[in-house]
Amino acid sequence: MIKWSRVRLYLSILSCEGLFATGMERLQFSENPTDEQAAAIQKVKQWRDAPLYDYAGAMHVHSTYSDGAGTVEDVAAAANEAGLDFVLLCDHSNLDAITNGDDGWRGKTLVLVGTEVTTDTGHLLALDVPPSFLPVTLEAHQTQREIMGQGGISLIALPCDLKDHWRDFDKRVQGTGLEVFNLSAIARTKINLPGLAMIWRRYNGPERDKAFHLVSARPAREIACWDSQIQPKSGERRYQPVVGIASLDAHAVMKFAGKTYPFPTYAEIFRTLRTHVITESPMSPKDDTAKSKALVHDAIRRGRCYMSYDNYGDASGFRYYASESLDAPVSSALMGDEIETGEGKVLICRAPHNRSIIRLFRDGELVRTILSGTLVHSAAQPGSYRVEVYTYKYRFGQFCAGVKPWIFSNPIYVQPESA
Repeated sequence: MIKWSRVRLYLSILSCEGLFATGMERLQFSENPTDEQAAAIQKVKQWRDAPLYDYAGAMHVHSTYSDGAGTVEDVAAAANEAGLDFVLLCDHSNLDAITNGDDGWRGKTLVLVGTEVTTDTGHLLALDVPPSFLPVTLEAHQTQREIMGQGGISLIALPCDLKDHWRDFDKRVQGTGLEVFNLSAIARTKINLPGLAMIWRRYNGPERDKAFHLVSARPAREIACWDSQIQPKSGERRYQPVVGIASLDAHAVMKFAGKTYPFPTYAEIFRTLRTHVITESPMSPKDDTAKSKALVHDAIRRGRCYMSYDNYGDASGFRYYASESLDAPVSSALMGDEIETGEGKVLICRAPHNRSIIRLFRDGELVRTILSGTLVHSAAQPGSYRVEVYTYKYRFGQFCAGVKPWIFSNPIYVQPESA
């Protein structure tokens, strides 16, 4: 029987599809702010942001409890070395790390434990579930309901992977989110002889961390899938919130052509793709562990998180929120939240620095591209609004080169006014 996913993978390898896509992504055109936009941006810059806390973590990490190369102690040590605030284990059908007391604060890193379960439709991540949790059946609908029924967070893993994707999105239960970024899946799109040669050369050179720049790309298929899942269902008006996260699927070992290679290491990959959570309260190793776990899980559950390639620059300080008006400098909603349309309401994005291109999407369609560290846009029209931030190396007027995909927000859902 032909496995069409494998055929698709081989076609990607032979055509060097990923290499060309990365090259095109590095060149972008952007608009300068108009006088009106510049005035709005200047007004917003005078505001004082509400006190919020930004914590960066690595999601979907495997240990020796399943097919990872390192113990939980190894994972935690690497996470501390990489400066992570939290790391989330997702070993296959296994929550023994909780039973054995391996979760909790390890140095300055909070170790959280979920699990990756296999269904008849694909893989699911189950976060914030009790240690006794294991699905009764392999049926996708039932497994998602079991995860959420036990108070957990359900997420589809590898939704559009070339090798092992989710096979039927009609089987996604409302409330289940998406692993929009999976670095292993993204790396598979870059597998080709020229790409591997470039990666290998950098990895064995003086700046080995730059090898990961070649696989740090925008996952176009997954993002398009995410946008489509959010749209109102037939006969309905309201958007369906779908949480998006970034994952590594890290094993600290790579299998290629029947052989196993001990790279990249946990510490190396932990410096790349991260999920940042935004909380209204701080967390610290000095705090109660249960409180810290709840803060991270709650932020993920509510979509108060964003995805970033921190190997291109520390994304901490990114903000995306809504305000009632430009004259009322108070955030009424953060990413992941829902608001209703209304006159004067605005969406505001602040990038960590001005060397940024901010792209605003509504229902998956690009509505604004601006060469600035701040964007202000009217929220008068219903839609699912999310932002993508790119950083660049060179600028020639409105043309930018050396552009790199950097930060991707969860949406703010601007719902139509209630009847």
